[in-house]
Amino acid sequence: MFDSVTQSELRTQMERHLLMVEEVLGGLDQFVQGLERRITRIEEGLGLEPDGLSTSGWVAELQRVKTELVAIRRASGIQ
Repeated sequence: MFDSVTQSELRTQMERHLLMVEEVLGGLDQFVQGLERRITRIEEGLGLEPDGLSTSGWVAELQRVKTELVAIRRASGIQ
């Protein structure tokens, strides 16, 4: 089997396989970058910062609404 394959043919096959591997890794890298962009948008929307929650974003807004709801319930006597 290996007797019929020349060193040049083997090199050509290896180069083709390496090219395919590079293409797959390139596609994987693009996919990961897309996920990183999505995570960044979600973190910004939530108002997450490296040191914890910020005062902006969905979570902060939800907390403000919950606080307002508690105040309205207390003011109206609803528990």
